[in-house]
Amino acid sequence: MKKYAAFAASVAIGAAALVGCGGGDEDFCGQSADLEAQQEMPSADELQDIVDDAPDEIQDDVQTVFDAVEDPASADQEAVTEAGDNIDAWINENCEN
Repeated sequence: MKKYAAFAASVAIGAAALVGCGGGDEDFCGQSADLEAQQEMPSADELQDIVDDAPDEIQDDVQTVFDAVEDPASADQEAVTEAGDNIDAWINENCEN
């Protein structure tokens, strides 16, 4: 379970080495970069901040991953993987790395 939760959290915070973001989504990109740099598992509050600041285009995907972190036993791994792919694609397109 812990391994799955860590995987889901890593999906939520996107690709490694994010350092900023262009456009109006700086909060989301900055939070993603900050969480990626952490050594420990993000807290529920940190993940909720990411959910709250997620751009509309990936809001549902970020919520899917957050839900998986909160309750890994009931998570649909395929849905979490798809959500993670969508988040990664958005970050790669919209955040500087």
